[in-house]
Amino acid sequence: MRNYKVILVNLNSLPNLGFSPVFPVGANYVCSLLSEMGAEVDFIDFVQRPDLLETLDFLEKEFDCIAFSIRNLDSMELDGEYLVDYYLKITTFIIEQGRQRNPDVKILLGGSAFTAYPKGFAEVFPFDAAIDSDTEERLFQFITGHIEEMQDDQLAGIGGTCPERFAFEIKYQPELVKAYLALGAKQIGIPTRCGGRCPMQCIYCSYGLLDQNTHYTRPLNLLRNEIIQLYQIGVRELFFTDSLINISPEHARNLCLLLIELNLPELEWTAYARPTRNEEFLRLAALSGCKTLSVSFDTFSPAMLTNLKKGFSVHTISRFIALCAQYKVNLVGLLLFGGPGETELTIKETCEFANRFLEPGQLFFSFGIRISPGSGLETLLGQTGNELLIPHFLGFDERIFDFVLTHLDGRFISMNLLLKISKWRAAYKAMSCKQTAHPQLSMVCPEC
Repeated sequence: MRNYKVILVNLNSLPNLGFSPVFPVGANYVCSLLSEMGAEVDFIDFVQRPDLLETLDFLEKEFDCIAFSIRNLDSMELDGEYLVDYYLKITTFIIEQGRQRNPDVKILLGGSAFTAYPKGFAEVFPFDAAIDSDTEERLFQFITGHIEEMQDDQLAGIGGTCPERFAFEIKYQPELVKAYLALGAKQIGIPTRCGGRCPMQCIYCSYGLLDQNTHYTRPLNLLRNEIIQLYQIGVRELFFTDSLINISPEHARNLCLLLIELNLPELEWTAYARPTRNEEFLRLAALSGCKTLSVSFDTFSPAMLTNLKKGFSVHTISRFIALCAQYKVNLVGLLLFGGPGETELTIKETCEFANRFLEPGQLFFSFGIRISPGSGLETLLGQTGNELLIPHFLGFDERIFDFVLTHLDGRFISMNLLLKISKWRAAYKAMSCKQTAHPQLSMVCPEC
């Protein structure tokens, strides 16, 4: 008897993507999930093994399924490269070579990029099945169905029931982790499920598409084992993923207490957070080794906070920044200029707030809001999701670039940032304008 065999390819480990490779948290989770189901998995990551892109040695082994994981569609920036054609070229080549060795192989596609753009991918990519939500259940159904279809007496079935969501220990391959550490990716991601997916309703975000079930957390005993596992491999900085760490104050508190109890020398952690007035969270974060909390403020203008549906106020932001300073928790604030209703006045409000409350190194910003399927912005504009595989951005007054440089203190503007802003502006000017269903809002895209 043999086990069901899957080749799992991390497409975001391909070279020349235009952005730094990130440890494949989602693909690694799926690898562990498949193993939990009883399948044998050959995890292909081109950061770990760049030679495999040329040799395709992994296709010399026996396999039943080739699965592709796409985490990032592109850099999401105005000057980002359009990568779909590159992904398609590589996947098509691997599929063609794979079918020569096994004509009956099933092709599976998944990952957060596919989940966000399912219609667009369906029109372009060749696959037999896709996982666009509820990963555990759909993957279990796909494999059991394929095993029944194959009618191979020598093929063992998988476990009788689907593994409970996130209720098993995720395994980290030491050589894979070390490959990313050697690349300079100091942060290794670990899914905490701190309250589930983000409950916020930011107008540009499509996180709600990525998971249908938002109200579960990962058991602390599993997180304990995984933290120790990564620490023993050599990881000294963890990135707690799954949107915002403090969605559930209780779970965030318990995670901090766990880290305090473990007391692992030199271990630090970072995460995205929502601004909060919860002083206990900041106190425990500091005690547990928090290195940085990143917050997508997007704006400090009251009007723009409303337009972007951020769900918090300038007063809450001010209190959060003060608490971070009080407990010496490093804060990184992210701003996004060019949202609906952005004017020189709203930019001036944002810049004056930043000038007063933030220091260099605490502020990062970009221009242009990418329109994502399933987002409130897509609905507002009346745009169809299948077109959005090609980058579409909300149109804005080009003078916004000048407004920011006028009102933001020079201490936040380095020469490298000026060059980046110049590239963003050139890319924006080269885009074509497209009308929308909204009388006052337009879109721009490279290939309209």
